[in-house]
Amino acid sequence: MKIKRRLYSIIPLIPLFVLLGMRDIRTLLLVPLALMAVQWYFIGVLFLLATAVFLIYTRTGGLYGLTVIALTVLALEMGYLDREHAPREHYLILLAAVAMSFPTYLLMSMLSPALPRFEVTALAALLLVVLYLFARFVAS
Repeated sequence: MKIKRRLYSIIPLIPLFVLLGMRDIRTLLLVPLALMAVQWYFIGVLFLLATAVFLIYTRTGGLYGLTVIALTVLALEMGYLDREHAPREHYLILLAAVAMSFPTYLLMSMLSPALPRFEVTALAALLLVVLYLFARFVAS
């Protein structure tokens, strides 16, 4: 039986669950939700929310939290691109948009000592959402 769609969206799930499994083995319960997220966008949003709730529950942030959220968004959006049979350029735009969140985070972490009560992780996550919306706009 031949699969008629690409499965690039499985690739970010591997390092994602390695990272999540190192923190808490119970996160492997999210694997079925992640595999369904590749197929259905709504389930993918639920997977993103479940991952964010896990990070909040464990009070995890910083570069680890940003990496987990970035990989989750990457898997979710790559699943959408797989379903739409998008050209390879759209995957590159998505990878660039997600990769830009890391230098942005580092920039914000350098600026945070100079600014009063500046939540670097929240700002980096907000910028990741903006980059995500930009990638959706460019890809459509």
